[in-house]
Amino acid sequence: MTVNGKVVHYDANRGFGFLAPDAGGADVFLHINDIDIDENALKPGAKVAFDIEETDRGTKAVNVAVTESAPVDDAPAGRPHRRDSHDHGRPHGGDRDRDRDRDRSRKPRGGGTLDAASFTEEVTELLLDSSDDLTAAQIVAIRQRITDFAVARGWVLD
Repeated sequence: MTVNGKVVHYDANRGFGFLAPDAGGADVFLHINDIDIDENALKPGAKVAFDIEETDRGTKAVNVAVTESAPVDDAPAGRPHRRDSHDHGRPHGGDRDRDRDRDRSRKPRGGGTLDAASFTEEVTELLLDSSDDLTAAQIVAIRQRITDFAVARGWVLD
């Protein structure tokens, strides 16, 4: 059965991402090996049609087709992917204490509140950057709990 949804996140460097079904429910894992389309079209917000396949590790999207391109983003063109802009050539999982100290000393960007979709994308990036050992199911569960927490406290617009 074909499901309609949107791209939540796709990391071309790592070859996977997540799709959100329009009908709601948990996001669905997407792996580069399961698509036969130009991965450059898998931008957040792009509308897609896909089938869901159950695996021993959870659900995954197969037979993915982009039905509508992602909306044009007002952000500066060519914004570097967070992984490219923050790893400074260090291997993943490098000196986490130094990274933590740097993050604490960094002043907050902007002053506005994010909407839930933008916040979820930011949390996804942070989780992907934090550990190579997190599974797709763990990332989905963690970011959902964090987003629910932030929305409940009014930190994120619902």
